[in-house]
Amino acid sequence: MSGTVNQTNAASALNTLNSTPAITQVGANANNAQMNQFLTLLVAQLQNQDPMQPTDPTQFVAQLAQFSTVEQLVQGNTTLTGISQSLSGLSLGQYSGLIKHTVTATATTVTAPTSGTPQNLSYNVTTSGLTNVNVQITNASGTVVNSLPVTGTSGTVAFNGLDSSGNQLPAGQYNVALVGTSTAPATVGQSQSAGTLTSSGTVASVQQGTSGDWQLQLTDGRLVSASSVTSVQ
Repeated sequence: MSGTVNQTNAASALNTLNSTPAITQVGANANNAQMNQFLTLLVAQLQNQDPMQPTDPTQFVAQLAQFSTVEQLVQGNTTLTGISQSLSGLSLGQYSGLIKHTVTATATTVTAPTSGTPQNLSYNVTTSGLTNVNVQITNASGTVVNSLPVTGTSGTVAFNGLDSSGNQLPAGQYNVALVGTSTAPATVGQSQSAGTLTSSGTVASVQQGTSGDWQLQLTDGRLVSASSVTSVQ
């Protein structure tokens, strides 16, 4: 008899739940689609559980806690995205002020063909004990297409957009590095970095790269990373 009464009471409770009017949400989570979906699933669980073996209330509490954690992470990501966009806008305004100014930056690439005027690269040899120090120019596959010898510990060399045979290089960006041949017993004959290269040019425009970094396009077509600028005139 008692079992029948319990079933009747459970059915009555479910009917009452089904007939309960929708609650209008207020506060920060009002009209939150994810919260509404979670509450819909929670109500569905309550409606379809076995009245004789109801779900442990602690499980509902755990689900609520898990959902709250996920929701906070989503909101945190949204906030960080907004902050990133704001900082990006500030950076654009900052770097736009460099337009029409001459900047000097660490040089890691050169552009071919040149705009008619050779691209000057300033070198500073900082590694001792090297021979055959030169500015090495390589293509995207890592093949050396030209080498420009240097003398002394500092100076300037000019890149004219040609390969080692004097032929015009295909249009594009080429990697450059100051390298030399080691004379140390442990590394004799090996090529290694000899120092740094810098180049100067007038900024024509500012653009954001695919990775989010800001790049300065110079009037001769070269692109330099804004973070590599060492001086502005």
